[in-house]
Amino acid sequence: MSGELAGRTAVVTGGASGIGRGIAIAFAEEGATVVVADLREESRVASDEGTTVEVIERAGGEARFVRTDVTDDEAVRALVAGTVDAYGGLDVLVNAAGITGTGAVHETTDEEFERIQDVNVTGVVRCCRAAIPHLLESEYGRVINVSSQRGLRGGEATEKAAYVASKGAVSALTRQMALDYGPEGIAVNAICPGPVESGMTPIESDAERERLLSGILTPFVGRPEDVAPAALLLAGDGGRFIHGHELVVDGGYLVK
Repeated sequence: MSGELAGRTAVVTGGASGIGRGIAIAFAEEGATVVVADLREESRVASDEGTTVEVIERAGGEARFVRTDVTDDEAVRALVAGTVDAYGGLDVLVNAAGITGTGAVHETTDEEFERIQDVNVTGVVRCCRAAIPHLLESEYGRVINVSSQRGLRGGEATEKAAYVASKGAVSALTRQMALDYGPEGIAVNAICPGPVESGMTPIESDAERERLLSGILTPFVGRPEDVAPAALLLAGDGGRFIHGHELVVDGGYLVK
């Protein structure tokens, strides 16, 4: 396929559903070969038709699925090594795998807190640690971390202490990685989505939709395809001068 990312290979963790799925499909539409890494191949959103790989292949793109737990360092290393063996290198890493949780600090156990950090923060570290040696060999190295507007502002009325802490850490890690690897040719940035209807944020009632709408400026709640263009910008040639940035895609949540 032709397109802005033609000839590039991308790994997208959390690529079976939600924002990761939207990014993976958008990358493939622009010609990238996409490796979809997730715990399960099927989408967690019932309305999605087909797996991410099936959608990409139906459109004429190239993709493969690798079952991956980002809390398992051996599995992450195998994911990256297999990608490089199959396609000759790695150009773009998107860290979209993540989980959420509820509870204020005094209601959150050590186990709950550590589980969210293990997936959302240390999972990013594991993937970057495995990928960076190969990204350094690319003339086109990119790391895109999916953070959140909640890592910048907090969790609105809901109590999400562990989740907010994890996304704040991802944003800070992104800035430090930009300093560490920008001079070596890898552009590292983060996307901070706002309310996006997905497996992690299902909308199961009109009241829930109205609650989300009350916090943003748009008359609709975001969808994964509203976030994917931001990832395309950062992954494409237009992102070469963007380093250490947190690109907010939130329907105006932060300003409201």
